[in-house]
Amino acid sequence: MNSTTLAQRPALTAAVGYICLHVVLVFGSVAVADGDTGSLVAAGGLSIVYYLLITAFGMVLLAVTTLSLSRGWWIGGFTTVVALVAMRYVFGTAGGILTIMALFAIVFLPYVVAASILARLLVSRFGGDRLGDLPTHHLTRAGVFVAGVFVVAIVGGSVLAVGAAAPAVPAEDWPADRQLNYLEQTDQRDRETGAVIDRRRDYRRAERVLSLLTAGKADSPEEWLDAAIVLHHGTCPEHFELANRLAVAANESATVTATDWVRLTYDRWQVSMGEPQRYSTQTGTRPVNAACHPPVPAKLNVSAPLAGVSDAV
Repeated sequence: MNSTTLAQRPALTAAVGYICLHVVLVFGSVAVADGDTGSLVAAGGLSIVYYLLITAFGMVLLAVTTLSLSRGWWIGGFTTVVALVAMRYVFGTAGGILTIMALFAIVFLPYVVAASILARLLVSRFGGDRLGDLPTHHLTRAGVFVAGVFVVAIVGGSVLAVGAAAPAVPAEDWPADRQLNYLEQTDQRDRETGAVIDRRRDYRRAERVLSLLTAGKADSPEEWLDAAIVLHHGTCPEHFELANRLAVAANESATVTATDWVRLTYDRWQVSMGEPQRYSTQTGTRPVNAACHPPVPAKLNVSAPLAGVSDAV
């Protein structure tokens, strides 16, 4: 690959630049975290930078292909971006799916782009006259444009959600019940809008919940369930065990039905220790016996956080 080839193929140049920056970011993240991704989150996190890089890459793809397409493509692309971003705030389930797609993008997009670069080089080298013009064909440019639209809408939408999101935690002088309710609502809302890509928000919520529990300020089933939902998105077995104990306590009350959360928290707790699930609620993989970020206060008894509740379901 020479400089002339790159200069003549701006989309290829953008792809190569994206891969190079991604590799630099990966090694930089490892160096900063010193091998512990949790400490990276606790320190402020570089994970959001991956999404910014992907969004910038998508915008470059749009910029290098837009001028070669008709106005109809511009209007269609803009409408699609606006619709997909707005969908996060209107349809919770659809927003959650888009968030999952954004999370997958950070893992798989580098491989897709690298494979595309390799395919492009192979076509140029061995494709002959029949395939040699394929990279500059109208349909190819249109395909790159569509890819850019979806990258910007899905990943960029999550980045936008981080900037537009309400604070992850409320003021400390709020009553405990209001704080826990607020924490639970932002926890769930982040997963719909995509703001969850900023892992610092989960860290701050879990930190506040642990502080309230240590101070003994959660004293109703509704508050226990709110705390359980937040800790369900923690990082370690202790977080998940505590979430399960709280969900069990809430579910045993006469005012709250939390059967689903009891099952979710129990399975996640078991998986986090390398044990089999009971209710088959968890998918994917999770680090076994990971460190707690934030750490659980020494004064908080994870196995018996509330009087009379010591056994998980």
